[in-house]
Amino acid sequence: MTSLATRAEVVKLARELDTAPEDLAFLLESDAAAVRRVRQRMHRSLDAPHRPMFQRLAKVSALVPNTLAISIATRFFGPMLCGRIASSLTPERAVGLIGHVPVEFLADLAPYVDPDAAAPIVREFQSSVLVPVMRELLRRGDYVTLARFLVAATDQQLLDVVPHIDDAGDMLQVGFNAELDTVSDRFETVLSQLPDDRIRAIMLAAHEQDRFTEAFTFMQFLSARTLGRVPTATADMDDAVLIHMIEAVDRENAWAEMLPVAEVMSPPQWRRMFDLPVWDVAKLDAMGRAAEATGHGEELLQVIAEAGKRLD
Repeated sequence: MTSLATRAEVVKLARELDTAPEDLAFLLESDAAAVRRVRQRMHRSLDAPHRPMFQRLAKVSALVPNTLAISIATRFFGPMLCGRIASSLTPERAVGLIGHVPVEFLADLAPYVDPDAAAPIVREFQSSVLVPVMRELLRRGDYVTLARFLVAATDQQLLDVVPHIDDAGDMLQVGFNAELDTVSDRFETVLSQLPDDRIRAIMLAAHEQDRFTEAFTFMQFLSARTLGRVPTATADMDDAVLIHMIEAVDRENAWAEMLPVAEVMSPPQWRRMFDLPVWDVAKLDAMGRAAEATGHGEELLQVIAEAGKRLD
């Protein structure tokens, strides 16, 4: 069964190869870490031979005034080459240039910037510079590029820009496409600071847009304290939302990703969830097997077993 992490990795690999994710569907049964390694090595092998040239062009750009450098870059170099060169600029040079670059062109070149190499540069930018570019990328639905820059941004930059993401569905998409092996701690940084109404909006968007699996992809990395806010903030939602959640988890076989949320529920919240008419023996067995495989608490296993007895 395809894991959520593998699905996200296939989307990112397709972006690297400039093809549709459907063309790489044969990789969906692969290990997520293996697909990630292929993608990262492919990126490095394609970039490395040309890196000296990018570095020379970055140095040459310092010999002309900022406005002239940007005019030449936007008119003759194009987004791909500018994005590759950007990673080789000094932070001071990048800060001096960015105010002269149209937002639309910044969004065009962002997919070609290496976030790891550009991290010292990105961290020098004011949030007032980052927000317009983020909004443009959101308008384009370019969640992969936004997610890649989670690794480059500082905690404070994230806290500054997240309130400007108006659509909770956009937050789900960015989180789903993130580099989970390197930015899992950033989810805690952001989600722990969100007010309850934003958490409620995320879960409502997951229901309305059928994106519960995207939500559970990053929620598994939250602390127990922050995770505990999820069932509390959504306690007043209709049973239809919870039913849809369980159906989505079953469809994607995402029980392992859902379990951290289930484990922090209170006994009354457990009773409400397991009393829903959506359960059958197959779903409870799948959840129980996932709980045993991932080492989740005996108390939750007991609740699952009791729910199974009620179905007998």
